Amino acid sequence: MIVCSCHALTHHHIEAEVAAGARCTREVSAACRAGTDCGNCVRNISAIIRHARAQSEIIVLETAV
Repeated sequence: MIVCSCHALTHHHIEAEVAAGARCTREVSAACRAGTDCGNCVRNISAIIRHARAQSEIIVLETAV
């Protein structure tokens, strides 16, 4: 799914930046320019970041048990 139309970035691009260590929309934007033009995708970027954090917390909790 296209997240950032201005730069033709998909959710895979955003997920890759989060996996590489981006922790907020500013860091994702700095890495791949998503959200730096019109800004319509910032909410979707935030949602992808939140989802990735939730998934990593679940993984950490499961491995801790």
